[in-house]
Amino acid sequence: MKKNTLAIKDSYLQLPLFKQAFVHKSSSPDQNNERLEFLGDAVLEIFISEYLFNRFSDLNEGRLTQMRASLVNTKSLAKIFLRLDCKNLLSTSKGTKNLDETHKYSIYAGTLEACIGAVFIELGFEESKNFIFNLFKSDFSNLDEFIDLKDAKSRLQEVLQASGRELPKYSVAVNKEGNKFNCTVIFNDETFQASAALKKEAEQKVSELILLRVNQL
Repeated sequence: MKKNTLAIKDSYLQLPLFKQAFVHKSSSPDQNNERLEFLGDAVLEIFISEYLFNRFSDLNEGRLTQMRASLVNTKSLAKIFLRLDCKNLLSTSKGTKNLDETHKYSIYAGTLEACIGAVFIELGFEESKNFIFNLFKSDFSNLDEFIDLKDAKSRLQEVLQASGRELPKYSVAVNKEGNKFNCTVIFNDETFQASAALKKEAEQKVSELILLRVNQL
């Protein structure tokens, strides 16, 4: 195993739904990981919320929400996915493969959520909790209840205002299935997109992608 990588159990790799978790919609419009991503997103939020609730008994709902957002966002999930060292399993279209890494972050994050959804369906909630805990173990150890935690949208606003740049305009629409909000922002002639079960979360995910791009400029 490479340094700083996370291990996936060999038994997971044999699960049909776990294999499907790596199929992006650009590769297969019908048999892809979107439904698993939808489920995994909910399972992940429940587990992280429970973990924070039990660990930080003195923090209020607002602070717990900030801490959860610092753990569960496009950038952090994408980085965890890349640490799994399983990017070679991901099935996407040729055009998607040619995107730069920043634009692939939402794909990586969605695939990780799909993996969680697959483990939940195939092996149950307790096994999915163990899987998530191992994924976030190092992040949990770095949690500090006193650090300044601002959401991605707020951080992006501060960065752009400090440099005198125009703030992005968020365009949000419900997808065809009606179970997710799709957020689109055109910034510096580039299009950034992300989806989530809640409108606010979709906007936060797009903000994370723009922040990643801004930090590269």
